[in-house]
Formats: sequence, structure tokens, C-alpha cells
Amino acid sequence: MQHSQASTPYMYPTSPTPNLPLYDSAYSSFGYSSPAPTSSSSSFHFSSCPYSNESYYMPSQYPLYYSPTAYSMPQYSEPFASSTPIQSSNVCLASSIKNVQQKRRRPQPNTSSPSLCPSRKRISDEAIDHLNAFYSMKKRPTEAEKDRLATECNITVAQVNTWFNNARSRRGDTNPKLAQKETIRLSSVWRMIIIDIISGEPYQNNIADFFYNVNFAGPIFDQPVYYINTNVSVATPNGTSVLRFTVRKRTDNDRPSFIYTNVTVRNLNSRIDTLEVISDDSHFVVDRSSDGDDNYTLSTNTYPLNYSRPFHRYLFRLIAKQYFTDRPAVTSTAIVQIHLINANVHKPIFVNDKQVFYISEAALPGTKFGTIYATDADNDPILYFMQPSTLFSIDQHTGVLQLDQPFDYSPEKTNISINVTITNSLQEEPNNSTSFIINIISVNRHSPVFSGSVCGSNIFLREDAELGQVVTILNVIDKDRGANGQIDISFPSEHLRTAVSGLKNTAYSSFYIEQMNQTGMIRQAMIKTNSKFDYNGPSADRVWHLFIIATDRGKPQRQALCTLRIDLIDINNNAPKFIMTSWNFTIYPSTVLRNNTLPFRIIASDADSGLNAKINYYIGTLHVPYFTINWKTGYIGLRSGISDLQSLNKSDFPIQFQVYARDSGTPPLFSVNNATVIIDFKNDNEQSPATWFDSSYEELNIRISEKFYENSSDRIVRDEKFNGEILYNLSASLPSIMTVSNPFVSNAYLPFRDKYVKREESTFHSSIVVTSGLHAEIQHTYLLYTRVLVNPPLIGLITIDIKDENDQIPTFDIRSIVLSVDENERGNRTLAKIQAFDRDIEPENNAIEYYLNQNLSDKEANNIFHVESDGTLWTNTTFGEESTMKAFYRLFITATNLKPAWDTTSSIAEDFQIDIQVISVNRSPPVFITNVTMIDISINETTANGTVIYKLNITDEDIDAKLNVGILDGNIHNAFTFTIFSDNSDDEARSQYEAIVQLKIVAPLDYESISIYHLRLFAFDAKNRVDINVTVRLQVENTKAPYFKIMPGFNSYHYSVTENSSYKILYGAPIKAIDPDIPPTSLRYEIYDTNHQLNLGNVFLTGVDNEAIISINSTGLSRDVPFGSAEYKFAIRATDENGTGVSSYASVIIKVIDINNNAPIPINSPWYINEGINPSTIIVFEDYDDHELNHTFPFTVEILQPLNVTITRRLDSNTSYDLVYNGVLNCTETKYLIVTINASDVQGVSKITKISIKVRGNQTSDYAISAGTKTIEIIYVDGYQNSIRNTELGSVYVNGLNSCAQDDRTCSIDNVSNGKNFSVLNCSLMTSDVLDPGFLTVKVNVIKPNTQIALSTMELNIGSVKSEKVQEAATIRIKGKDPEELIVPSNQNSLYHALASILRVNRYFIQIFSIRSVFQYQSPFVIPKPIEEQKANALIDVVFYVRGWNKVDVEKKLHENLAKFQTDYNIEVVASGPNPCHNYHCVSNTICRPSRTIGLKPKLIDTNQTSFLGINILDSADCVNEFYNPTFPNTSRRCFLTAFDSLNGSLASLSSTPYGPIGPCSEILGRTFHANGQGYAIYNGSTFSNFHPTRLSFDFILQAPLNDCLILLYGRNAIEINDFFWMAVDIFQSTLRFHFRGAIQNAVGFNLTTSTWYHIEYQILESDIHFSINDYHYNRSINTTYNTYDLSTVQLYLGSLPNLLSTNFSYPSLDITSGFRGCIRNVLSNGYYLNMSNSVSSNYSTIGECPNSITDPNYRIDNRRSLVPWYTWLIIALILLFLTILLTIILLTLIRRRLHSRALCGLYSDDTRDNIIDYKDTAGEQDHSTYNLHILKKPIYALTDGSIIPNRDRLNNSDQIFSHRPSLGNYIEEKLDEQHVRHVYDTRLHYHDEGVGSIAGDLSSIESSSIQDEIDYRYLSSLGPKFSRLSAIYARDSDMNDNI
Repeated sequence: MQHSQASTPYMYPTSPTPNLPLYDSAYSSFGYSSPAPTSSSSSFHFSSCPYSNESYYMPSQYPLYYSPTAYSMPQYSEPFASSTPIQSSNVCLASSIKNVQQKRRRPQPNTSSPSLCPSRKRISDEAIDHLNAFYSMKKRPTEAEKDRLATECNITVAQVNTWFNNARSRRGDTNPKLAQKETIRLSSVWRMIIIDIISGEPYQNNIADFFYNVNFAGPIFDQPVYYINTNVSVATPNGTSVLRFTVRKRTDNDRPSFIYTNVTVRNLNSRIDTLEVISDDSHFVVDRSSDGDDNYTLSTNTYPLNYSRPFHRYLFRLIAKQYFTDRPAVTSTAIVQIHLINANVHKPIFVNDKQVFYISEAALPGTKFGTIYATDADNDPILYFMQPSTLFSIDQHTGVLQLDQPFDYSPEKTNISINVTITNSLQEEPNNSTSFIINIISVNRHSPVFSGSVCGSNIFLREDAELGQVVTILNVIDKDRGANGQIDISFPSEHLRTAVSGLKNTAYSSFYIEQMNQTGMIRQAMIKTNSKFDYNGPSADRVWHLFIIATDRGKPQRQALCTLRIDLIDINNNAPKFIMTSWNFTIYPSTVLRNNTLPFRIIASDADSGLNAKINYYIGTLHVPYFTINWKTGYIGLRSGISDLQSLNKSDFPIQFQVYARDSGTPPLFSVNNATVIIDFKNDNEQSPATWFDSSYEELNIRISEKFYENSSDRIVRDEKFNGEILYNLSASLPSIMTVSNPFVSNAYLPFRDKYVKREESTFHSSIVVTSGLHAEIQHTYLLYTRVLVNPPLIGLITIDIKDENDQIPTFDIRSIVLSVDENERGNRTLAKIQAFDRDIEPENNAIEYYLNQNLSDKEANNIFHVESDGTLWTNTTFGEESTMKAFYRLFITATNLKPAWDTTSSIAEDFQIDIQVISVNRSPPVFITNVTMIDISINETTANGTVIYKLNITDEDIDAKLNVGILDGNIHNAFTFTIFSDNSDDEARSQYEAIVQLKIVAPLDYESISIYHLRLFAFDAKNRVDINVTVRLQVENTKAPYFKIMPGFNSYHYSVTENSSYKILYGAPIKAIDPDIPPTSLRYEIYDTNHQLNLGNVFLTGVDNEAIISINSTGLSRDVPFGSAEYKFAIRATDENGTGVSSYASVIIKVIDINNNAPIPINSPWYINEGINPSTIIVFEDYDDHELNHTFPFTVEILQPLNVTITRRLDSNTSYDLVYNGVLNCTETKYLIVTINASDVQGVSKITKISIKVRGNQTSDYAISAGTKTIEIIYVDGYQNSIRNTELGSVYVNGLNSCAQDDRTCSIDNVSNGKNFSVLNCSLMTSDVLDPGFLTVKVNVIKPNTQIALSTMELNIGSVKSEKVQEAATIRIKGKDPEELIVPSNQNSLYHALASILRVNRYFIQIFSIRSVFQYQSPFVIPKPIEEQKANALIDVVFYVRGWNKVDVEKKLHENLAKFQTDYNIEVVASGPNPCHNYHCVSNTICRPSRTIGLKPKLIDTNQTSFLGINILDSADCVNEFYNPTFPNTSRRCFLTAFDSLNGSLASLSSTPYGPIGPCSEILGRTFHANGQGYAIYNGSTFSNFHPTRLSFDFILQAPLNDCLILLYGRNAIEINDFFWMAVDIFQSTLRFHFRGAIQNAVGFNLTTSTWYHIEYQILESDIHFSINDYHYNRSINTTYNTYDLSTVQLYLGSLPNLLSTNFSYPSLDITSGFRGCIRNVLSNGYYLNMSNSVSSNYSTIGECPNSITDPNYRIDNRRSLVPWYTWLIIALILLFLTILLTIILLTLIRRRLHSRALCGLYSDDTRDNIIDYKDTAGEQDHSTYNLHILKKPIYALTDGSIIPNRDRLNNSDQIFSHRPSLGNYIEEKLDEQHVRHVYDTRLHYHDEGVGSIAGDLSSIESSSIQDEIDYRYLSSLGPKFSRLSAIYARDSDMNDNI
């Protein structure tokens, strides 16, 4: 450590870091860096022991320890490497305690952050990762770091030791020497009690503490530990006082140094000089007592207190924070230890009141399916009660739920709520109740059922049914719930409608199903017509067989069948129709009467059937003589009374009348057109022209088989009664044709026709022939008319009945169906009634019988399933048993006719496939994946609540399983829960259900009460339960904290010692702690102190019989200031298990009796004396010995030098003296009066002191003043203009005879050259305006009281620099100079020349930025030194920039030439580039990183004629968190500290890389975000750190216009966002905003503009955050703790957020996620630059130097611009002129060639070209269609000249084609008007070889068939009048050629 000669060898101690979490038995100890050796005689040794949270440095002249034993610890003289923890070998002593059983160290809870690994025996993977990460940075952790690692991973220190030993062995990192030292240290552990001195570390006095990490200088507690000896009940009321204590503020006399820090227009904190004391445990609150400012009360802040805390006590910190006006707040801590006694104050609570349980409705009564968990914080038994339920019950002691009744029907609700009440067994009334949800898992147990008798019945449908008419209504019932009970009713799908026989049922097109909304368990569906019907239509369908399928929506689906037969009913919708409308009959004498009936018949027919087709005939004419008509047959007969034909009067003939017909339908229909009957009478012998050979032919009834067509050879219709031949007689003279017809059907549809007539004389033979197959199923009766075409015609009626044959196969409308049976269902169950249909119409042919086809069916199914003859399928088998474990059966049911088929002796059959699935209703139970049937677990009895002690994997083949897990029994006092940790239910691709279940502790464990738990765990998948037995064995643990045996009535141990005396043993009450554990363990004692008493390092502990004995080494304890105390208050910490277990504290007070070892010294410096005759001043002396012991007064004081100075004591004081200078004293001659004083106390202890007294001039007006000139140099950083506003720029100077007495002058502004607003305060120049770079003059009037006026001319030279230059500025440290000396022009020039000479650069390449004094701490109690001695040891840092050099090279070069400064220039330079981290010692858990920042208010250096206001450059040692310490692959020297201890790193020059300036490790520093506002760059969270303490900074510039945008975000990219202390910077409404985990701080008073660089800096100190933008500083107290340390989900976002990220989640207060347009650079975290090129992803952004287009176009790179010589501009101009001329020549040449090539076209008619090899090669190919006239109809235009482009291939690249084309006529007219049209000249080029692939018969571009002379252009006139001029021109030209 570097010290000046004036500094004390003592180093002021520091306090422990306040940000370490404090919790029981886990006081983390982190290694501190150790000091490096220095050249001074003072050295410091590091004292540390494991499990402490502080370290301590002591002067080497103090003995390291004092031991009464003869054992001597080895001393190591190795130098201490900087920043390397050292294990001191002299601080650990062990006791000789035999036969002590060692217990395992209990796992340490971590209350500040989640543990990195769970509490378990083995080291988890997470812990190994954490250990590996630490190992990569440090291979040998200190004991303190081992303790921290053990705490973070919940493992023992022994495991940490073993892991690191193994890691070093495996990786070859062993070090024999270190291992030997460790062996030596450990060899003594068994013999002595281990002790430790716990304290802070010293403050580095010669380094400015800019980083504010000054927590070691906090307020002083009156005790480091407050032990409340009386047990406090957990039932203590809220607000009860439990402790009174005292905290006093630090003063200037007992706090270390600091750097003065001012803030622009604001203080750091509004609570000026106040003290705040809080508790870090929210259960207790601190209040200031009313009896004094320093007294406080600790009271309870919660009810009840928590008895379940470790060791039934509260152990927490008191934190005192002291605020100052000019520096950050400082803190200190003390420990409070409170022991608790239990009481019944808690109600039982449910562990999870949101539990949800699942049970299948197929579960059996008695099933236990879930466990409700509850705990009682008082560890009382719990009873469970449930409101009465018919379904469920709960076990009163275990909370296990049970199903009591079966679910006969599916419940209407999908879940059932049960109310459970828990009660504490010690209280009468119930304590707590809540409702739990039991979800009923619906099981598809029931198949749909068609209700009613519709299925299997015949439905009759009238043929006049309208479209959409309801045929029948189906009701289907499904008793299931939910989707299982939702029914769909439909016809079979198309692909199922083809039966095995290959036939398709076409009936479905005629009908459709309309489903109604389902109501409850019932769904209705209506079968409606989908077409019109005609019963009597050709081949009309009159019967339909329909299959209806009802399917539920369950899994698996279940189905039901319904078959219907729909018969079409004929209605009377057809009127009778006469086959002829005109009937002519002739009566001859030969006409035969039969029963008075003539052989005349009127025939009508009706298309209807049955009664509707039965016709009655009636005469519609009145008074018809002679004749009547048989109303049934239509025969005409004679009226009654007329017996023969002779009675007829011939004269009455012909007789004409009308006949009409009426059918027998309802209502009856009449014929539309009546028949006209004309009867004539011829009384001659003439015969009828045609007669039937036999009257039977007149009406035939024939019955034939429907297979007649197939069986008959001649296919002539005949039967048993009719031989098939029809005979009739005709007159010989008549021709004969007989036809067969039907009045309603075209003959094309009749399967009959007449046979050709054969004649035998007058007899004709004919027959009726079957022309196609007959189907009785389609039409079973045919009505035919035979007509012999004579006049009148001979008509016969034939009725053919078709006999039905068994030719139709029994048909199933679908091929197969899937049915279901339930597992475990018993009894006879009908599964379905299967029905086929047979289209035969005769019952004997369509009768069907069913049976189970055992040949086709599964073998196992034959004895299980049964089929009745009517198609009923049933079973009485219970499925799911051992013999019936199949889940699927395939059956075939055969449908067969009872009668054999028509063409065979065997019956016809068809098979129907039925697949029967056995619904297991969750057949597969869950399975525990384990190899053992019983699990045995051993855990520590102190395992914390919430710890998972075992995990199991469970699988279930049911991918949709719903799992309940619980504990059936053995869970005494509800100590455990068995729950699901995770499952794969969200994985849609899963093949089985998988879950991880965990057994967790939820209540305190106690080995004494229960040592073994026998648990029966279960997993229940809503139906099946599987159990597993688990034994949990508790391992005896360290559950009781040690306690001290303190005398009754005392809370601490008291001792008295004499100052500076050594003691082997302090006599008094023995310090002894008792370990109440059985068996007890060895104890380790340590000294614990938080008040940082340096002399406490002389106190040691030795052990005898497990007691701690205090010893003091030879130096003893000091009572005197600055580091002594009248009482030393500290604590003894006793930790069982030899220091690895539980700790307890006891306070120790050592009273120090003073000895007289100090002499009086003057203390009231600085001293002043006025000039004049016999002037005097007061000197105050102080003796820091104890006044009460008569060691001080009265003092004896005498002056040794000079002799003309006397001193006498003042009468009113024992310490104040008047010093008188006897003579005349003039300040111009004597500036300082040096006085040597000898002072002694009452006992003669004396001290000689030399002091400096400054001589001040009197305020007189007897001297003259005259005009004076002063130069003020001001330099600031761009963007920091505000730093010089309202700042003293320099004192006003005028010439005067008395330069040391100017206080009587007044000053006023006379004139300012540039109009700026300046003012003077106490004759010091100031301005409230921002000063721009340049020169200005300020004239000030100086007025003396005697009206003398002089003008002071202040010449200001103002400059500004970039912030990068500040970072690149080098530093030298000069000794023995004042800053004022260095700004004197001569001295300044000498320094410039020295630097320029050594660096060999131009003097003007060097620019000084800052001249600063190096602060050197001087205790106010140290003997003062004269001014000459102080000046000789003063240190000054000069910070300067060398253009073209980087800092490292500058400092290295100067370091090599330090001596040359002294020899050549008389400047003593002691260092170049001092590193503030050198010998600087950071608190635990932090490392030192040097940083350079720009302070706010610059320090003015002022002399009479010159002033210098430079940049406030602060090189600070930052104690930042050690978790962020990146390693760089680049091994450049800039990455490491140089040999001369320079600051780490330097920026490379601009020219060194295409990416602009780079960092010390080749980091690219800048990134530009594009103007679209969507640019972003994402970096890993590990490349940045905001974990406190830390320093962060970056620069940014905005591009116009100024928009709302996000600049930076450091946070998580996944939910939960606020688990991490995220921070962001954005701009909202032109205001810069700082975000800290949702809290927003606006940069008030700061105005943003574009094209300006801004510097943002953060300093994060636990809850205090100081942040700034340029010279505006802010601070805020915010909770910066992390809930997670996992940085894998943390990222740094620069610029915008990606769209995917910003839409997936949002930060609470971050409403702006894009819009940044500009540049970000120099992102610095803990002293390391972010490499902008190492982004994870980026978009719309580029790395490298920020472009000038973003910055101000007039932005100057340097104050001194480089001038370009005139001849350079001339050369550039000439080159440009030459290039212009050259390009012009080339352009003209190209134009000329182009014109020439056009002119050559057509010049040579006999041009012969080179051979064309292949026309597939398009190069050089001629366009055969170039001049074809039909192409002209589609001209193409180019924008270049508007001419027609003759060839598309010849378009220039610059030509653009119009999509719209004008008409051809307009074009031709336009061109004819514009220019003279030249003749078309076709050269008809001749080629030697046309080449392969040519399509040209003639190469003439105009398709000529002859030579040019033969072309006649007159044909152009035929194209229209617009071509006439063209035709005339070419025709005239042709004529001219002819003439030639």
C-alpha cells in the first residue's frame, strides 16, 4: 500500500458489507483481497477464519497472536499478491476435546434468494454447475468462500472441500506447496479452540472513494450483538418492546476520508445529517426513543411470532444508515438474537385450498381417491370434517376422501363441490373451512338406446307426402354425461351402404334425418321425405328398408342400430282413363247375346292400385234407347224388357251416347274425358270384321314366375290354364296387326311385347312375349291390352300376376358396426338387435333367421356372445376378468332365408360383421416407475419445510389420465404432502401419460417425537389406485443452538484491563457455552465485532476444557484516539459442531484503564495570525489521556522557536493558550509563521510540535490598485456544459501593493465581449450561462472603499473535448508540488516540454484535462506538520491527452522515463498511470475494478494571474460484485494490468480497425440503429451485470426527429419478469425515463436534443441507486434484490424489442418497445466493455463507429482542424477535368458508331455473310417476321424516340414499352407527316450455308418469291385508303426501275 510520509501507519477499519443476508448459522464468509507489499516499513497481515463475514488487517508490528501454550504456528513470509485471498496460519486454534461425536452440519436456509440446489445428500446438478462456474474463476476458494458455496448449495463444507480437491486432481490443478500449508494448518485443529477476529478492512486513503461503497464508515451501535436472554412468547402482542439500544452518528473525528461530491442544483439526499435505523426482519420495527436522539426501541411488528423458525429464535440485523449533505449515506449493522417459547396461537390451514380431485363415475364404492392436506404452525393434531354427502366421506384423522355410493347414472354436473372443515384438536370450535372441487370423469358406460317400438316396425307413408314431411320420430336415450352422452343420429355413411352381396340400398336418397337439440339424456330425430313419390310410377319404389345409427361422442364411441321398413301407400290420385274415347260397334243379325249382353265392352283403366283402381262404368246420356252398361265390367247390354235383337228398330240407329267411368277410391274420381259410343245396326248377313277365336281371349288372367324370363326358352307368356297362344278371326280381305300396350306406361317400360302374327286362312295366331327380367319386388301385376287394329278394333284385357320367387338375398344395409360392452358389468345384457331385409314379397321368401357364424367369428367369441333367431345379440359374460381380458372381439352374424333359393336347394345367406370393443373404463392402472416395492428415505430432522425429499415417475397407458396422488396413512401431524410436480398432459404427441410426483415436507420434523414415518402413498387415475410404501427415517440433527452461561442478572461478560498491557488470561467470569444437543459437540469460539475497532486485533481466544479464555497480546488495547476506546464492546460467537453448526452470541465488554502515554498537542488547525504589531492567535491543546485519572491537566507549554514568540494560558481555560508574536509582522514578507512548541502534561509527558501559522493581511485601504489582466483556461466535456454554470471560474485580479489583503474590495461586471451573463461573488467570476468553446473577455470593475477603481481584464479560453478523449487521457503523479504551481505559465510550459520531449511529440499534441490533488487521509488527532513538510509530501495527478497515442503506450513510455523528469526538468514524477485498485481492498463478495468517470463540479485551481478549470476526472476503485468477471479470449496486453500498474485497458485509435475505436480487449464499441425505428440488438444476460454493487454506463445519440423510443432494457425474456431486477431507459414525450423494476424516474430538468452525445451512468448499491445523464445526477432507493440468479433467461436489449418478444409478454411500466434511431456505444459493465459484435440476434442495426449522418454535420473532430494545401485541390480539379474529357470522347465515339451502323443497313445488295452453323444458337439469327405486314398491325413503341421498333430483340435496355398502343392508322398518319418515307429496300442476303435448323425458305425480310424487280407494291392500296400514298410511292419507284 502506498503511503505518503505524513500518513499514519494505522489504517482505519471498515465495517462488514451490509448487503449480506443474515440468517441462522449461515453467516456467509467471503474472501477479501489482500494487500500487496509496499516499500514502506509497515506491512499488514490478513486475519481470517471460516464462517466469518468479514476480514481484518492489522499492522505488522503487532504480534499476530498471543498463546500461553508452547505451540508455535509457522510464519509465512511470502508476499501477498494483490487481490489474492490469503489464509493466515496464525488465527485458528482448536480445543482438545475427546470422544465427541460429530454431527452432520445442518443444511443452511437461504432467505435472501432461492437455493441453487435442493437439500439432499448428493450434490445436485445445479450445485455442480455453480461449483464449476466458481472453479473457472478460482480454483482454491478460501474458507469463507467455501462456507458461502456450502450455503448456496445446501451442502456441507466437507463436501465443498472434497469437490474442489477432486476437481483439481482431475484437471491437473494441484499445488503441492499449498497443499502442504493446508496440512500444517489442519494438523493443529484438534488441539485448540478455533478463534477468529472478525472485522472490516481498511479504507484506501490515497484513492478517491467515488464509488460510494463506504458502508464501513457507518453509525456506531453500542453493542455488535444484542442477546435477549429472556425467552419471548410467540403470543407477544404486536407493538411490544423487546429491546432498547443506542446508535450514535459518525463524526468527522471518527469517520474515514471521502471525496467531496456536489450535485447539480440538488443534494444527494434530502435527509441531511440524519440517522435512520431499521430492522431487516419485518417482524420487528425500530422506533426512536423519546428520551434521546441516540436511543432506540425494538418492538414486535407481527402477531404471532413464528416459533417454527430455525432453532425457535429470531436472528436478524439492525441496520443504521447515516445521511450527509456532501456524500452518500453510510451504513452499519448489529445482530439481534431473540429466543422464543411456543403457544397455541395459530389456526390450522390448508396446504393447498385449491386442490382438485378426479374420480370416474365407474369407480366402485369404498374407493379412496384423494388426500386433503392441512398443517398447524403450532404442530398440533388436526381433525377433518365434511358436510354430509351421499356420495363422499373424509377420514377424520388423515384427510383421505372416499367414495361411498356408486354413480348409477351420470351426474348432471361435471364437478361436485364439497366443504371440508379442519379444526385444531386443542380448540373447541372449528378453525378453518373451504370448498374443494371433485371433478367427475365421465365414462362412456352406456350405449345409445332407441326408445319406443319404432325400430323393427313398418312405417306407412302416403304417396302424396310433401317434401320434408315427417315420416316418423326417433327417440334415442344415452345415460352418460357430457360428450359421452351427446348423441348423433344418422344414416350409415356412403361407404358403409354397400352390403357384402354388392347391392346398394338406394332408399337413403329419398329420406333425410333432422336432429333436434338434445335435452338431457334424450335426443329426438325426425325422418323426413327428401323426394316426391308416385306409387304407380314406372319401377316405382314402394318399400324402403332404412338403417339408422345412433352414435355418442364419447371415447370410445358407442353405437346403436335401428331398422325401419317404410311402405308407400297408394292414394286415389289417378282418374280413370278410357283406352279409346270413341267406340264404334255394329250389330249384325249374327251377333250373339249372352245373358242379354252384347259383345261390346267399353274399357277404362286407372293407374292407381287396389280399390283406387277398381272402375265403375255409367252411361252419361239420358234416355238412351235399348242399351244399358254393366257398371262393373263395362259391357253393353240390352235393357230389361228387350229380349232379342229383333226387338230393335233399325231406324233408330245409329245410336250414340256417352259413357263415363268412376273409380272406387276415396274420394272417387271420374274419368276426365268420357267415351263416345256409337252403335249401328245392319240387318244383313255380314259378319263382324274381327272376333276372338275364343271368348276367353277377351279377358285373360295369367300367373307366371318372376324368373319366367330366365327359365322359359321361348319366353311366351303362358301358365297352366293358358297355353300362350291368342287366336282371332278376321275377314279374309282385312290385314291384321295385334298390339300389346298399357294405357299408363310407355311400351318402352313394359317387359312384354306381342309376337309376330301368323295367319292360317282367316285365323290369326299371336302371343305375348317377356322381353326382360321380371321382379315381383318391383311390380307384381301388369295390366295389358291386346288390340287388333281393325275397325272397330278388337280389344282384349290381360292381367299378368308375377309370382314372387326366393331370389333376393337377406341384406344388411351396412357391412359392419362397432358395439361396446362395459368391463366388469354383469348379468344378461342385450347388445343389439340386428336386422337384415329381404326384398322378396312373399312371407315364405322373405322370412329371415339369424345365427352366430362360428367359423368366421373369433374363437373366443363363440361361447361369450349369443344370437337369437330374431337377430338379438346378447351376452352374460363379465369382461375384464382373467379369462376375458381381450379388449376387442369380432363377430359375424349370418342372416339366412328359411326357404331355399329359387334356383338351388340351399338357403340364401349374408354375413354381418360386428366389432365389439370392451370399454375398460380406464383398465390400465398407474404404475410407479421404481425397482423396489418399498422405498426407504433418510433425511435430516432439520430439513426445511418445502423441501422435496423424494421424486417418483408415474406412467399410465391412458393418455388422458387424470391423476390424484396422496397419502393414505402414516402421515402423522401432516408432516408430508405427496403431490404432482409435473406431467406431460400438454404434450399433444404423448403416447402415454407421464407424471413426476414428489414427497415434500410441509411441517417441522422432530426426531425425539417421531423418528420414523411409515407412509402409504397412492396414485389414483380416477378409477384405479396403486399404492407404494415409503419409510422416512429422520437423522438426528443439530437442532439446538448453544447457549452461554452468563451470571444471573447480566447480559454480557465484563472485564477490565490496563491500556497497552498484555494479558494471558482476562480474569473474571469464564466464557463458556453449552451445546444442549445429545451428544454435545465441540464448540468453536470467535470474536465478532461490527464497530470496527482496530485495536481489537490484539485480542485472542484460547481454549481450556471447552471454555474460551480471552488473551491480549503485548501491544494491548489502546484507550486513546484515534482508534482507541474506553470500552471495547464485541461479541463471542460460539458455533457447535466445531464451527460448522449453529451459532449463538454473547456480549463482551472490556473496560480499558488509561495510562499516561500522551502529551498535549495543538489541535485547532489551521491557524491564522493577522499582520501588524505584536499580533496574537489562540492555540488549543489536547491530551487524549483520561482526565479523570489526573493524567492531563495542567499543561506546561513553551515556545522553542522563534524566540520572539511567547505563549501563555488563558485564564478561562485549561487547554487554550494565547500565542503572541512580539514585533512587526507583515504578510507580504512572511506568509507562514513556523513555531516550535514543547508541551507536557501534569506528569511530565511531553511532545515537541512544529506548526505553521498563516499570516493574513489587514483590510486596509492605504495601498493603491491598478488595472490587471488574468487568463482563465476552461475545458469541459461535450454535453457537460452545465458543470461550469454557477461555478467559480477564478478570482478577479488587479495589481496591488498588498496582495495578501484584498478582502475590502468589491467587484462588478463592466463588460462581456460576447454578451453572456456573468456575475461576481466575493470577487470571484461566475456565469449562469452555458459557455461555448472559444475566446471571450470579461472586464470587471474593482472598487476599494477609498473610491479607488481599477479594471480587471479576464481573458477566458474555453475548450471542449469528446468523452472518448477523457477515457484515453494518461495520468502522471507528481510529488512535492501544489496545483497552483503547475498552472503558472513557466511551470506549465516546463511540464509540456517534458512530456513532449519524452514522448517525442509536438508540444501542441498534448492537452491537459485535469490537475487534481491526491487526497491523503490525515486523522484530526495526529500531530500536525508544518506547511513545508506537508507540501513536500503532497501528490498531484495530471491527466492529459496525447493526440495519436493511446493511454497505455503513453503511460508505459513515461514509466520507463520517470527519472528523466527529475534530472532534466526538476519535476518529481513518482508514478505513471496509477491504478486505483492497487492495494485497494474491497469488501467480501466484491472485486476491485478501476473506472474513470467525469465528475460534476470541477475543482478550480486559482492564482493571481492564471486560473485553470479543468475536467473533474475521477479515477476510482470500484468494489463491484464478483459474479460478473468475464474472461476474454483475446490475450492482448491491453486486456491485463501493465507492469507499471496502469489503469486496465485503453481504447485503440480510429485507424486501427474498420469498426472505429475498439476496447482494450478488441471489443467493438458502437452499434447504429437504422432510421426505421425497428432496429435492435440482443446480448446474453451474462455479458452485463446489474447485481449490486455495480457501475454501469453507456453513451447514446439520437437522430432527428426526436421520437418516443426504447434505448436499453436489461431483464428477463420470460415470465415471471419481476423475478429479476430489470432496468430500462426510454424516452417518452421528449423526457428521458429510468425504469427500475416498474418504478420510473424522469430525468427532471434535463432537455434532450438530437445529434448530441449523452452519457448515462448507474451506481447500484443494494437499495440505493445513483444514476446520471451527463452532468445531471439523480438517486433513488429501490429494492434491487433478485428472486432468481438464473441468467439464462436474462438478456440485454439495445434499441427496440423484437416484435415476437414484445407481443409475448410486457413489462409493467415499459409502454415503449421500439422507435430508437441513433447510435449506442461504450456500454460498460463493472469495468468491462460490451463487445457489440457478440449479439445473440440483431436486426436493422450495424456495428462499428457511429456515422456522421447521425451526428451534427458541423461536428468537429478536433479543435484544431487540419488544413488541406492549395495544390492538393488543384491536383484534384485537374484529375476531374481529365476524367470528364475522357468520358465525353468515349460517349461521342459510341454515338458515332451507332449512327454508322444504322447507315450501313441496306447499302449493299450483294452482301454475303458468314455461314450460320445452327439456328438454335440465337446469336446472329435473323428475325423472319421483321417486315411481315401482319406484324405491323401490332406496332411496338419505345419511349426513346417514339419510332416503331421493328424487332423486339433489338430493344435497348433503356427503352420502355408502352402497354397501351395507339391505332395503326394514327401512327401511319403521324409518321407520314413527320418525315420522308424511304423505300423499303430488301437485300435478300445470300448465305453460303443456311445452317442446321433454319426455317427460312427465302431469307428475304419481305416474303418475296422472286427477285426484287418482280415485287409489285401496288397491292398496298388494297389495304385501305390510308395506304394509298404508300402504294403510290413504292409503285412509282417500281416503275422507275422498270424504265431503267
